[in-house]
Amino acid sequence: MNLPKTIKQKQTANSRDCAKTISLNYNLKIPKTTVSIWRWKQNSWAAYQLPDGTKVMSARQAARLVGQPNTDVIDFMQSNNLETINVIIPSKVFINAITLSSIAIYLRHLLEENKLQRNRLSLCREEWEELIDALANPLSEEYLTPNPCFFISNCPPVKANATQIQLEDNVTLEVLVLQTGEYRISCTEGLHCIQANPEWLMNTSPKKAKVFSKMKLSHQTVECRFVTEQGIRQAYTFGCNDWLSIWEYFAKKGNKRAITVLKACAKENISVRVEKVLSRSC
Repeated sequence: MNLPKTIKQKQTANSRDCAKTISLNYNLKIPKTTVSIWRWKQNSWAAYQLPDGTKVMSARQAARLVGQPNTDVIDFMQSNNLETINVIIPSKVFINAITLSSIAIYLRHLLEENKLQRNRLSLCREEWEELIDALANPLSEEYLTPNPCFFISNCPPVKANATQIQLEDNVTLEVLVLQTGEYRISCTEGLHCIQANPEWLMNTSPKKAKVFSKMKLSHQTVECRFVTEQGIRQAYTFGCNDWLSIWEYFAKKGNKRAITVLKACAKENISVRVEKVLSRSC
């Protein structure tokens, strides 16, 4: 692979990691990732998350999951031409990351070869099958990762119930009701209802972080997991007050849908609208 000149080989203890340090160049097409976790039942493994929500692992992270040496993981991926993705991890290092579906294929191979008996998980065959299926078919996720220069999310996902409310004749909004009674709105939903570009929240520049700071948005985002007709979804969310600030920002920029949404909220706030919907469903 011919890499841009801004990418240089990094000397590591294990050269097979294929890690490379980079000088920041915003023209690069290689996606940046954030530190993440992939969970299955009561277990969790370190991973990286792409801006679109896709989770991947380095060879070292995958090796911890499958209980095999890094070199064996890399050899299997290369010899079977399995899917990998070139990414930039938070330490500004370029790696060839492995998709969860590729890890599932490797785990299936190990299971068929009876090479999982000494794995620290000590699972029965049926449980290994469940784990492999979870890797091959990750939860349907609606992950729009907010700017990590400003927003943080350091808590496990929380359960929520999704409720659709009508703001205007042609504008609906999906609101998530947490078990605490708090109302939250996913990053995708809050921008979709005003027809705004998701890149506005995903932009990782410190300059955009200053914009969020001036808007006095909350630094803490909450991951919510909820069920819809399309299946299980998971998304980062903001509180209603933060969304009012965001919609006001876009309204001042001339976004007509944002103006419509704000006028609707002024007539009857989101909490009242949700409570009416929930009372009718009882």
